[in-house]
Amino acid sequence: MNDNFRKQISELEDLKEIADILSLSTELKESISEYSKRPYNTIFNIGNDKIPMSFSKKGDTIYLLGDYTGKEDDNSSAVEVVIDAADNNLIISAHTLNRDGLFAGLIESCSVKQLGFDITSDAEIPEKEFLFKEGNQAILVSVSSDREGKFVDYIYNNGIEITLLGHVTKGELRMDEQSFGFIRDYIG
Repeated sequence: MNDNFRKQISELEDLKEIADILSLSTELKESISEYSKRPYNTIFNIGNDKIPMSFSKKGDTIYLLGDYTGKEDDNSSAVEVVIDAADNNLIISAHTLNRDGLFAGLIESCSVKQLGFDITSDAEIPEKEFLFKEGNQAILVSVSSDREGKFVDYIYNNGIEITLLGHVTKGELRMDEQSFGFIRDYIG
């Protein structure tokens, strides 16, 4: 994210205003365009198989794996567990968030199939920090409802921090009952 957007975001507290500013970001639109051409993160290659970064369908559950508070600098153990979970068909998508934060990662994950999200924030973290903090080391994953129990057990058994965010929607972007518009507003 360029310095102009960073400055504007730092000066605002209204989450909807921040989201509206990001919807104008040519950098985010370019990133989304790249994801639509190559919707895979090379860190999650399993031999010839690749784990998609994009959400697959409405109703899938969205989780964060690893530390998203900024206390940890390394998510390599979470990456290994995600690769193993994918190898066991426990996840549908995986997307690292280390660049522009959770909100941008969610937008990127929604963009390919023009889906949305409905998530709940962490009550212990200010909402602005939760959505827009850069340098996040967590991994955003989606899981189908028929695999969710096995997935959660697998993650707990491997000692990885897991946070239930919410679910994939048809196209609206929501957090804590607040709407941030629709995915089409961000992908242009």
